[in-house]
Amino acid sequence: MRWLPFLMILSALAACSEAPVELDLPEDSLLRRALAAGLKPIPEDPIYPTDNPYQPDRVELGHLLFFDPILSGPQNVACSTCHLPRFAFGDGRQFPAGAGATGLGPDRTDPEPAPLRLMPRNSPPMFNLGIHGNMSPVPSESATMFWGAGAFGLEGQVLGPIAAESELRGVSYPRAVALDSVIARLRANDEYLDRFADAYPRRVDNHGRDPSRLITQTTLERAIAAYLRELLTPNAPIDRFLKGDEGALSEREKAGLELFIGDANCVSCHMGPELSDFSMHVLGTRQEGLGRDTTPGDDLGWGEHGGTPYAFRTAPLRQVAESAPYFHAGTAETLRDVLEFKNQGLSRYSRVTADMLDPKVVPLELSDAEISDLIAFLGALTDTITIKGPLYLAPDRVPSGLKIPK
Repeated sequence: MRWLPFLMILSALAACSEAPVELDLPEDSLLRRALAAGLKPIPEDPIYPTDNPYQPDRVELGHLLFFDPILSGPQNVACSTCHLPRFAFGDGRQFPAGAGATGLGPDRTDPEPAPLRLMPRNSPPMFNLGIHGNMSPVPSESATMFWGAGAFGLEGQVLGPIAAESELRGVSYPRAVALDSVIARLRANDEYLDRFADAYPRRVDNHGRDPSRLITQTTLERAIAAYLRELLTPNAPIDRFLKGDEGALSEREKAGLELFIGDANCVSCHMGPELSDFSMHVLGTRQEGLGRDTTPGDDLGWGEHGGTPYAFRTAPLRQVAESAPYFHAGTAETLRDVLEFKNQGLSRYSRVTADMLDPKVVPLELSDAEISDLIAFLGALTDTITIKGPLYLAPDRVPSGLKIPK
């Protein structure tokens, strides 16, 4: 059952700030200590802003739009090109390749012709966006988006790729007309007109089926955002454990959890329902690729937006075992690579000196066996149940009739 948006926000906040059930647990219980350390199960429902409440037809419309190449300049690239269900809604590549490339996933080619190029940062998974926090683990409708905190809230960023040359636009038309060109295509499609009418009945009541009032930047962004909000992963072993099923984790996964909240101190940044504080930290990870600053190959991260240079958002850890490669530049191929880097507690980027590192970056002195236990625990953050649902898969067809990247 869905509640009014205000009640949904209160419910989600309560789910994040309190234990989901009253549990009579011994003081030294691992479950009690995990809850006390700030780990939370995924809430059942995402947070919707009051101006974009839950509406099933709107979610289904967003599902179709996400997989439809009609949103791209060359009409052969979709949002799903870089966010494929079979790669945990990432793409399995170090750097995504949008317009001008061919193939999918790790087999996708580099873009052609010039000036098309690879994107400068690793493609993050799209799960649980509806409960991301804003510089905090507490779910927020104005959540911190992107590696460098370049946007806040889903509606504020979902249409950006339409105008981005290296993402959906390519060289088909100038940036200034990209969004208008896509909206014109949608207005000319009878099936999309019907689906927008179903998704926005109040607009039909007020303006009839006038395409210029029904299919707009606002209705387009709200539909895609609504779909993305529904991609929650609440059925991982860790969720069952945190709700009271202490048998949901294996002994090795429990050993990894002990380290996660104990000696490894991962929980200092990775807490809440998504195991992220959604804050910005300087880790000193390697920089590869084009980068985003004016210096080729350099990426200032949050510094690009006035924050701390070379700080990047704490990665949410849900489905992390399926979303390699890791870090903003995709420089860690495996979870073991990630943990060995963090175990050293040193910068691996020449522009980030030791005094610039976050105070939480320190040598951990973990053994190989302990790293293996942590990897086992991180595997327990994978929901293999919910992601079999239809919203987590590509639709059979899209209204444009174009080939779906999947």
